Amino acid sequence: MLACAVIHRDQGDQPIWEALRRGDNSYVARDFDGAIAAYREAITAEPQNALGHYRAGEAQIEKGDLKEAEAAIASGLRFVGNDSMLKAKLEYVLADLRERQKSYDDASQKWTEYETFTTAQPDAKGYPASGTERKRVVEAWKKLSADSAEVKARIEKRLKVADDAARKNAK
Repeated sequence: MLACAVIHRDQGDQPIWEALRRGDNSYVARDFDGAIAAYREAITAEPQNALGHYRAGEAQIEKGDLKEAEAAIASGLRFVGNDSMLKAKLEYVLADLRERQKSYDDASQKWTEYETFTTAQPDAKGYPASGTERKRVVEAWKKLSADSAEVKARIEKRLKVADDAARKNAK
């Protein structure tokens, strides 16, 4: 899911860009711990640069550490400023994260925010239709979860009746 930004030659010698490059190389090699360590170096070099936070969050998601990913993405959103492309990516990842956490109501809200932002900011190069589609999928998951809960309750009830009958017959 990580979208690597082009690192310009005039930026290549700065510590943040070297750390981001190392993190990207580790990420691509699926060394998420190495990637996270490198992205943290980038964050240390420039704590208010949202790109390091975004990339750290993506790597943490891939590692399966959703709580740390959430903190990184929140920090990225706090520092994103006027970079509409990066903000769109951060909003997308946050909505996806909520979905992964099975926080479906919050996920729907975040997808709406992503959809609204990318519609209002065409220069962000986002895809508003992604928000619409993901909200549809989230609603389907919510319905499936509710339906399966009803089925599980019926099964539990029938098992209890069967167990009671078996105990009664055993006496």
